[in-house]
Amino acid sequence: MKPVTPKSVALFTLASVSMALLMQACGGGSDAHAQAAAAPDPIEGLWQSSVALRDCTTSAPLGAFRGITIFNSGGTASADNNQPSAIKGAAMGTWKKAANGSYTVALRFWRYNADGTPAGQQRLVRTVTLAADGQSLTSTITTQAVDNADNVVLSACGAETGARIN
Repeated sequence: MKPVTPKSVALFTLASVSMALLMQACGGGSDAHAQAAAAPDPIEGLWQSSVALRDCTTSAPLGAFRGITIFNSGGTASADNNQPSAIKGAAMGTWKKAANGSYTVALRFWRYNADGTPAGQQRLVRTVTLAADGQSLTSTITTQAVDNADNVVLSACGAETGARIN
């Protein structure tokens, strides 16, 4: 067995990168062809929305904000809003199309206390309906804030209206 030298590592790396580039130039594998052939789902893309939250029991308003969500192909989603980033992280989650044509979106993000210490998570579920032209949406929202021990500390409901921005 020959010893491993910097030259042999460099040659192996060059050969590996060259093979990967050649495969990509020749059209990749069957997965790449399958992805290219599938039409995108109408929800895929970047959306901007306005959200109003209320107490689920009393309907008392709890606040409003604007948000941005990207629905990726394959069923993942990321979202953020115009609330101060010192008290929350970006939301990440999944989406799937329901039999009735609506979408269920489940997202989570970390919450922080004013001093920056972890406060728990926010869990939310959006039931999204797209307009016939695919350029706007409405949704209902249910959300729960949980502390670090997963105890529910707040529940809220909401309504969302949004528009495609890409």
